Amino acid sequence: MIWKDIDWKSKQIWLTKLQLKIFKLSKEEDMIAVFKLQKQLVNHENAKLLAIRKITQDNLGKRTAGVDGISKLTPAARLELLKEIRIGNQTDEIRRITILKSNGKERHLGIPTIRDRIKQCLLKFALEPQYEAVFELNSYGFRPGRNANDARKAIVKCLQRTPKFILDADIKGCFDEISHSSLLRKINTFSLFRDQIKVWLKAGILINFHNSKTEILPESGTPQGGVISPLLANIALHGMEKLIRKRGVYIVRYADDFLVLCNEKLDLIEAKQKIELFLSELNLELSKDKTRIIHSGLIHNNVKPGVNFLGFNFINWKVGIHRSAKDSHGNFTGWKGQCQPSVDSIRNHTLFLKDTIKKFSGLSQLVLISKLAPIISGWTRYFSVCNATKTFSFCSMRTYNLLQKWSKKKSKSSKNVSSHWISTQTSNWVFGFKDKNEDIVKLYRHDQTNIVSTTKVKGSSSPYDGRIVYWSKKLSSNNKYGSLLKTLLKVKGPRCEKCKLYFTDSCIIEMDHIVPKNLGGSSNWDNLRLLHGHCHDEVHSKYFESKVRTKS
Repeated sequence: MIWKDIDWKSKQIWLTKLQLKIFKLSKEEDMIAVFKLQKQLVNHENAKLLAIRKITQDNLGKRTAGVDGISKLTPAARLELLKEIRIGNQTDEIRRITILKSNGKERHLGIPTIRDRIKQCLLKFALEPQYEAVFELNSYGFRPGRNANDARKAIVKCLQRTPKFILDADIKGCFDEISHSSLLRKINTFSLFRDQIKVWLKAGILINFHNSKTEILPESGTPQGGVISPLLANIALHGMEKLIRKRGVYIVRYADDFLVLCNEKLDLIEAKQKIELFLSELNLELSKDKTRIIHSGLIHNNVKPGVNFLGFNFINWKVGIHRSAKDSHGNFTGWKGQCQPSVDSIRNHTLFLKDTIKKFSGLSQLVLISKLAPIISGWTRYFSVCNATKTFSFCSMRTYNLLQKWSKKKSKSSKNVSSHWISTQTSNWVFGFKDKNEDIVKLYRHDQTNIVSTTKVKGSSSPYDGRIVYWSKKLSSNNKYGSLLKTLLKVKGPRCEKCKLYFTDSCIIEMDHIVPKNLGGSSNWDNLRLLHGHCHDEVHSKYFESKVRTKS
């Protein structure tokens, strides 16, 4: 078997059909048939090969090595791994990496070996469609086809008519403190899968891997960094919405972060007590410092009310009848809901831009633009779905002032400051320059981002429900993609032009030049096509091979 000659299309179709069957049977609660199909899936060569490709070729974290030290694999080495992938009760040790969070605290990531990551991906192929059939409606974090914008839309819809009492809750050390025994009891599966998950939870964690190795044997928690960890956390917290379900009580959960919204404060206090009891069974508790009950429409001492969630600020304003929302009977409520970037998000973003400019102050303008452009475009794409017009204008002005200081320092003379700025057809004082070919290289501004309208995922819809075309078309409104890629998804269709399979939310979508630029190809739409990340790699590898043959 040769890696590049594998028929990946037929293997992906086989896996998709099997997952659709598991989803359907799980909806029908036919668990005996579900378990039978899951055993067939994890033991089949097709699923193992797809798991290997996803981890070693598609995964953005593929270059991070575990205790095995393996981060790059040749096609031949990938095929060798096929013999070692077997679900059972064995695992390797986990390497711990510590990173700093935005608030200055530390977060510990557990990096499994490449072999364990593939096994976790394989088990996720089997378990995810089973649980997607039963997961609650307002759970949005780390689920296929759902994202932070869907959670935002759910909160906006809840607050669009009248303000509500809100439980702004934070689970203390959720991923680190989940009880292993309680989690294993909640997983509805057979002994083979349960034994494998158990040894992953109990796997030794190595600290100071490159120096003196210290091993910790965890008694609770799921290691952040594992492929299957987000799914296990969702399984552990599943059931919270059903527990507090009541007329006038709403919950929106994104992984371990959630808001509870109620019309009456007494209902909110009752819901909080139920949640605390639910969490205690998992050895979890609400953080006393970060959990609070607020009202989305009250103003005290001229301080803006509202709640911050996933970087957004949600607030209700008292307005006149001409701007007021209406209730279900058509009566004016006197309130208007608003969603905008939170003050903390704006502050952190501008500080990050300032630190980046300072860090690369000694390098060329081209390098600085290449570092700032993805930061600005990524941040603006995320917040382009809310009322962020004024925010983008403020951030543009703030960035302009920072770059003016950089220009003065770089040019060492106020007379040469203008050398780093150009005029375009639409605006003056644009940070950029003209290269040797007289092409303009400029920095993308915040206020060049348009505010877009998006649709929330419907109810219990899932990518495993068989509506492949619906989910593929929904990608064109996903705010994680740039405007050009979204336009190409609409114009050229949501299919890979090489393998002809539909794109999904978990796919890496890349733009490719049909005629390469070094052969005179342009960047016009006619010369662009969309490919899977692995299909793009295959196209370029064949192009490189043909180029080598021509030279020889």
